[in-house]
Amino acid sequence: MADDTKLYRHICNSEDIDNLQSDINRVKDWPDEWLLKLNVEKCCGMSYTANINNISATRYFIEDCSVRHELKKLDSFSDLGVKFDNKPFLEHMNKKIKKAHSILGVIKRNFIYVDKNTFILLYKAMVRPHLEYVNSVWCPYKQDAQLLQRDRAAGCVTDFAKSRTLERGDNDLRIL
Repeated sequence: MADDTKLYRHICNSEDIDNLQSDINRVKDWPDEWLLKLNVEKCCGMSYTANINNISATRYFIEDCSVRHELKKLDSFSDLGVKFDNKPFLEHMNKKIKKAHSILGVIKRNFIYVDKNTFILLYKAMVRPHLEYVNSVWCPYKQDAQLLQRDRAAGCVTDFAKSRTLERGDNDLRIL
């Protein structure tokens, strides 16, 4: 069963719009050819644009049993744990940073005295993967997201270090 099919096309002109509609029609033809039913109620579309005020008003359709169904437009959706929206993944980043803070809280409650090496090991194994998850998707051509991630992660670690007794001189952990 084909599930969660996604189409993408860079739209620059009306020909691109027609090509995307043609791609949608071909996706609909595949289940018809194999005598399967496509749930058109679950089909939807989403537009990404650099200018948030310039979201296209173009409508796309899927034809089912001679009835044209307009694809509903979404503002956001979640796929494989990543929140996609028209903002530069701020909601996703904030969710992952919140999760990192939560895991640091678990470490803080369960490890009263932590030396530098143990903390670095715990951080790299338990916290950093959440901050790095889908980092390349956030903003692959800009460094803003990576800087934000590092800044917030550093804040997490600084808060943790202030609340725990680390060996003298271990405040510079260099884990980022």
